[in-house]
Amino acid sequence: MCAIRYFFHLRIDRELHVDDVGVELTDLDSAYLEAFQAAQDMWGELLADRCDPLERSFEIVDSDGRLLLIVPFREVLERARKPMGRIPDQVRSAQVLLERTRTLANSLREEISNAQQMIATAQRSMRQTQRVLEGFPKLLSPE
Repeated sequence: MCAIRYFFHLRIDRELHVDDVGVELTDLDSAYLEAFQAAQDMWGELLADRCDPLERSFEIVDSDGRLLLIVPFREVLERARKPMGRIPDQVRSAQVLLERTRTLANSLREEISNAQQMIATAQRSMRQTQRVLEGFPKLLSPE
């Protein structure tokens, strides 16, 4: 799986602090988790500095500058309020389905690559056959 560079711009109320470096991650889910963890890590420091974390959010953008996701720091507070219980069956089913989908997608990529190689081999064989057939009438023609 190839990595994608995600940028985490920090928005404080109306002010935007642009991330020029970014981080390479495998997918947007990983980028979300990275932003959430950073917000969680910053939460206590902001409160100690008497700053309101609720005025902040991360704007996750791709290398083309497209906004992909906004992660408000409010989600840290909301997550703290939710009881840490057992993973619901629907979530577990979704996780299994996601993993199965990833496996099938990888398998499909392999099959496509194999098919492309077979097509290229067949095309080379056809070109060679065409060259032989083009020379065949010359061999039979009387001189």
